[in-house]
Amino acid sequence: MSETIVVLGAGGHGKVVADIALSAGLAVVAFIDDAPAKQSTAIWNIPVLSWARFSDEPGPWRDGVVALGIGDNATRERLAGKVRDAGFALATLVHPRAAVARTARLGAGVVVMAGAAVNPDAVLGEGAILNTGAVVEHDCVVGPYAHLSPNAALGGAVRVGARTHLGLGAVALPGVVIGSDVRVGAGAVVHREVSDGLTVAGVPARPLKGTEK
Repeated sequence: MSETIVVLGAGGHGKVVADIALSAGLAVVAFIDDAPAKQSTAIWNIPVLSWARFSDEPGPWRDGVVALGIGDNATRERLAGKVRDAGFALATLVHPRAAVARTARLGAGVVVMAGAAVNPDAVLGEGAILNTGAVVEHDCVVGPYAHLSPNAALGGAVRVGARTHLGLGAVALPGVVIGSDVRVGAGAVVHREVSDGLTVAGVPARPLKGTEK
């Protein structure tokens, strides 16, 4: 991977992603953010560029790879496609204080934050986020652009679908299957299969009213 990183997104999540890159000894040369309030600003003396400037103007960022600093799953997936279409590669970042097993597989654009653990033969799909202190046990499969919030935990052989979001401290028991586009509330314990598109919460986790199928 290139040692030059550009972070897509200049909000709070983007700053955490940039800090991971810096902690790993990589050079962060720019943030990209089209929000008007972010333009012509800098974070830690690192410039914030519009997408147009990043993609059209020469600069050190032209040789970089793009780290996904967007927390929202659907937005992250959409913008990752824009990055690829423009001919840039996606960076996979692992904090030096995360533990990733030798046989784990991490897709392009994955971010693994401090204190997180990915155990043997687990798979993290493209653009997935494993946030601070989260745990993915052996043989799990986390779908593309899913997000495990801080201290969320998957027991062994759990399956999590694309763009699913587990809230702070949520737990999925071993072998559970969680569908795509699911939202799991903070502190919930998922003990059985969750269908696509549901929002579940509580102990044990149950569908919230209005999201049942």
